[in-house]
Amino acid sequence: MTTVRILINNENIIPDSLIEVKGNNFDYLIKVMRLKINDNILIFNGCDGEFLAKIININKKSCLIRIIQKTQDQEEVPSIILAFAPVKNVRIDFIAAKATEIGVGKFQPIITNHSIVDKINEKRFRANIKEACEQCERTFVPELLPIIKLDKYLNNIENNKNLILCDESIRNNSANQILSQIKFTKNKENIIFIGPEGGFSKKEFEIFYKIQNLHKISLGNNILRADTAIISALTLINQFVNQEKL
Repeated sequence: MTTVRILINNENIIPDSLIEVKGNNFDYLIKVMRLKINDNILIFNGCDGEFLAKIININKKSCLIRIIQKTQDQEEVPSIILAFAPVKNVRIDFIAAKATEIGVGKFQPIITNHSIVDKINEKRFRANIKEACEQCERTFVPELLPIIKLDKYLNNIENNKNLILCDESIRNNSANQILSQIKFTKNKENIIFIGPEGGFSKKEFEIFYKIQNLHKISLGNNILRADTAIISALTLINQFVNQEKL
């Protein structure tokens, strides 16, 4: 049986310490997974790595676990920021989960001229991030930044970042060739821009083209849905980002 894995909010995890688990994590462990005293679980907090722990006591609303040993070191923070225009309904859950699995350091929701959605359910979005981290064995938890208007965000971007604009208006440019010319370094953040289903406006493109370190790529001949474009872009760009770490 696969060991259950949960994200906890404790600021510090060290071997042989005791941690009280309550709330949703307690309900999941005891009421959903039906774990008992002496059962083992895996825990992580997003900053100290992953640890094996044992349930040593169960109460009505909480359980007590003892940290046994470290099982995985803390991974590096992914250098990718996903700047995306939120979309409707369940697809936002898909974005949160799949982008976390592929490897995103920060989510930056943006409001564009063609945006239909101008807000997101942050609690639900973070819940999907949490679940994805637990399932895909990540030890880093991506950060969800406050939603912001695109023009304001672009006006405050520092020049020491790589900006990658996924532009549906161009066709057949070699994304691999363009990405291979970008200097991806360990300490340099890379911002990927994905527009809404109506695309970026002409005025927004004009603002983009005035920015330093902007690289335009095509994701193919077809017009992709926003959520599909996000997964396609992340998968492609992560290959080049990860190559620089080797």
